[in-house]
Amino acid sequence: MRFVHLWFSAMVGTFVLAWQPQVPPASPPVVDDRYSVSVVGSALQFLQRRGPKNSMEAKEYVWPVQPLGDRVSIAVLRIYSAEELVQAENAEVYLTVVRNAFSMRSSVLEKSDADPRVTLFVLEYLREKEVSNPGIEKRIAYLEVCIKDFTCSSQSEYDFFHKS
Repeated sequence: MRFVHLWFSAMVGTFVLAWQPQVPPASPPVVDDRYSVSVVGSALQFLQRRGPKNSMEAKEYVWPVQPLGDRVSIAVLRIYSAEELVQAENAEVYLTVVRNAFSMRSSVLEKSDADPRVTLFVLEYLREKEVSNPGIEKRIAYLEVCIKDFTCSSQSEYDFFHKS
């Protein structure tokens, strides 16, 4: 009788454990990131925190944004409000990300992102709102030219600043 009681208790315990809801393994939620907000947000944060100290660190943020083209501006509009975007620190890092996203047309993944319509719109907005910072205004003038043919680079930006 004792054996039957132990066996019955073991079976009930097994069934109780089997009927408890299963907890899924810890994993991040799946988020629709068709505008690459996470990639662009990481690049913006990286640049605001410390910026690249050497070429290896620069590649950490350049490579993920290089294939995005115009998508960087769509992501930035989802990250920053209009007021936040015109703040000098945010505008500076945005312009750096744009420069790198428009450095090589062949690396852009989506054909529609090779057309800089949104980026030109955002640059025009920044030009209208950010009139007190000549450095930002000059960077905008440079980017408006180089994004059209994907010839943006830190070297050509430097040359642009020092020739005019």
